[in-house]
Amino acid sequence: MSHTYLNMNEDFQNPSTLWAALIIDQLVKNGVRFFFCAPGMRNAPLLKAIELHPDAKSFIGFDERAQSFRALGFIRTHSQAAALVCTSGTAVANFLPAVIEAEKSRIPLIVLSADRPGELNAIDANQTIDQTEVLRDYCKHYWMCSEPQSDFPPRALSGKLSQLTHSTLSSPKGPMHINIPLREPLDHSPVAMDQKWKDEIFHILKKERASLENALLEKRIPKAELSELYQALENSQRPFIIFGPMDEEASLWEEDLGEFLESYKGSFSCDVTTGLKYKYGSEKGLIPTLDHPEVLAELERTNPDLIIHFGHRLTSKHYYKFLERRIYSDPEAKIFHICDSHQHEDPGLAFQRRWNILPTTALRAINHFLKERKDAGHTLKLRPLLNLEEMIQKKTDIINNSPLSYPVLTKIAVENLEGPLNIFMGNSTFIRSFDSYATYKSLSKTWNIIANRGASGIEGHLAMSQGIYDASQSPTVAFMGDVSFIHDLGSLASLAVLSSSAEEEREIPLLIIVANNQGGGIFKLLPIGKEENREKNPYLSLLTTPHQLDITAIVKAFGIEAKKVNSREEYLQHLQQWNKKPKFMILECLFNDEDNIRTYDQLKTVKL
Repeated sequence: MSHTYLNMNEDFQNPSTLWAALIIDQLVKNGVRFFFCAPGMRNAPLLKAIELHPDAKSFIGFDERAQSFRALGFIRTHSQAAALVCTSGTAVANFLPAVIEAEKSRIPLIVLSADRPGELNAIDANQTIDQTEVLRDYCKHYWMCSEPQSDFPPRALSGKLSQLTHSTLSSPKGPMHINIPLREPLDHSPVAMDQKWKDEIFHILKKERASLENALLEKRIPKAELSELYQALENSQRPFIIFGPMDEEASLWEEDLGEFLESYKGSFSCDVTTGLKYKYGSEKGLIPTLDHPEVLAELERTNPDLIIHFGHRLTSKHYYKFLERRIYSDPEAKIFHICDSHQHEDPGLAFQRRWNILPTTALRAINHFLKERKDAGHTLKLRPLLNLEEMIQKKTDIINNSPLSYPVLTKIAVENLEGPLNIFMGNSTFIRSFDSYATYKSLSKTWNIIANRGASGIEGHLAMSQGIYDASQSPTVAFMGDVSFIHDLGSLASLAVLSSSAEEEREIPLLIIVANNQGGGIFKLLPIGKEENREKNPYLSLLTTPHQLDITAIVKAFGIEAKKVNSREEYLQHLQQWNKKPKFMILECLFNDEDNIRTYDQLKTVKL
């Protein structure tokens, strides 16, 4: 089987197409095989190289912003790097929101932007901007590639690409931008080339492997550090362990968490983005999000004497307020963080010690250490800090008797969606509602949950959903609000192509659920939006952006199946039908914003 181009002499007969072929070939041989392509002419050599490479796979899209979030969803699901490809000018600027999210969430998103040669940029030729600074502040690496047939030799290009890609894929991961100036001709017009330069590229292309191979090495936690962590646990009377986003799919570490909890038996919390929140109930010691005010108050009363946070930043804002008050009341409090990140992830300004290592690596090492201690006759003697059974039941009763609202949509989905699923949770009310879900009995559900919590933006939600399905080709459910949906209407064009392919081949198991409360309802849940404050805030509509758009009609205009949902009974029925026969469709769940506010207000009345 060939691992490079079959007809190099015939296919690449000018410097730009041959240079582009070398770039794509070396990326593929370094593990970057997926390319999300936006249309253009300056990037035509790159597009040609992708299409002709036997090991490269392309995804076609209409616009750059949608493609960037589609690629982001793909990478988060597939756990492999992918590249964006665009033409010159403003095209690359459309990637910025997704690149920011990739940087904040440690995602190896690679940008290949074609550019005009330097002299054309200098004289303000058509479709030129300074592309060097557009993404640089949010990229782990930026490199301005040399022009073809310059003094920069091909072997230097291949080595540089290998080194950059290796670093991008090394923890902590992050985005990379390579800007590539290309001269005309950009098509297959033949141009005489320096024979030595051409032969060197052909020699590199014929190699089965990348010209520079890099080994990925895993950090390990020293035994002395493990002993310190164990001693802290053994000496603690009231520990609280938190598991945040792990940069690994839940299925890859759920057994490790189960093994740890079997030895630990104390209180813990799983952020919704771990995918393991619904595997356990509070009967096992799980404390739901601290966005429940009564849970927060009770935890503060118990005053944990040790807090260990595995992973990245949580969805809950109140958790960090809790840490802030805890460290203020006791500056010597033991609050540890285990996280491999280049960022200072400490919104509560409370962490006293940090281990810069992959949390899952640390968890596996701790489990091994706990087993050694158990074999030597030492076990932890802990029990949960809180009994939440009565509180959870009261809140369950309120939601069960409430009309359609965010808590109702969330509860019915968690309890009725079946099977292993990819779940995309949009910002911001939906993900907070899912994070707030609580159950006493364990549901034993493990989902692969994807969310953009790096910068917590509302853009690109439809595109993310498509990218998740592109990567998994398995049942996927996406939840988003109406404003997020409207923000990404352009992605319906790409989804329409997906919909038409379903009719020709097989059903696409992708369900998109849109909560339509006619505007940004989350602001009405905040103090600024309370009814008694609305007269003082005549600008509230500028925050909530109220609308009367018919989302179902918009979706149908693109030839995509859509249904309106007006009650909890209809919603449950649609989910049950989708469980039996998954297919591509969008549900528009309509509800009164006042009902939503009333449900949240009632939930706040429950006390422990």
